[in-house]
Amino acid sequence: MALLQTNALSINFGGLWAVDKVDFEIDNGQIVGLIGPNGSGKTTFLNIVSGIYKATQGDAHLAGEEITGLRPFEVYQKGIARTYQSSRLCWDLSVVDNLLVGTYTSQTYTLLDTIFRPKKVNNEIYDNLQASLDMLSYFNPGLIDRRYDLAKNIPHIDRRRIEITRALMSKPKVLLLDEPTAGLNDEETMTMMNDIRKIKEKMQNIAIIIIEHDMKVMEEVPERIVVFNAGAKIFEGVYKDMLQDKGVVDAYIGGADA
Repeated sequence: MALLQTNALSINFGGLWAVDKVDFEIDNGQIVGLIGPNGSGKTTFLNIVSGIYKATQGDAHLAGEEITGLRPFEVYQKGIARTYQSSRLCWDLSVVDNLLVGTYTSQTYTLLDTIFRPKKVNNEIYDNLQASLDMLSYFNPGLIDRRYDLAKNIPHIDRRRIEITRALMSKPKVLLLDEPTAGLNDEETMTMMNDIRKIKEKMQNIAIIIIEHDMKVMEEVPERIVVFNAGAKIFEGVYKDMLQDKGVVDAYIGGADA
């Protein structure tokens, strides 16, 4: 049984099937890339899997447990974390405070602890903070010196790293990355590719689904590619075979809006 599996997963918006009967699976340690024209259903698919949208038909299972219809925080607690194409950082909070948001599900202290056992609470917050900073320094050690800077004053690529680190602090089984290189130049894109590889080195069992338009990323990072068009999955396989697939060439590679 795959770690994450969907069966005929579908969603209908006013008569339009934005995701249409998609069968998908990913196992521990795999990286799968999702590509396709704008509006092809890639992000909508992630929104269903992560609980933001409720599927019209079909189902999704994580580690054998059905997650269809769960709310986003419940899916997050089950083990699916994500980032977004547009930043979800709190601009007027520091790097540290943004990272601590990602430790919420691992907190063990209660409201009563904050009143009667403040030392326990402080120790747990400190441990979570250290774990967050250790993970962040794995990507860019220089960010440790800027841990108290506001997120809005951090370079764009480092904001991406903060968001990914925050997602990883929940120790997810599956990480969903929605265009992590959006807004980055070519050099920064290469750096981000290396960062994604670092995630796999540090967390070998994590499964990663990545949406990208950059073909260089799709060629070098995922071991398998899934192509969407008009809400449907039209291809699944390795990168070199995708380049030869007529349906993919006609829908995407051959000049469709990317």
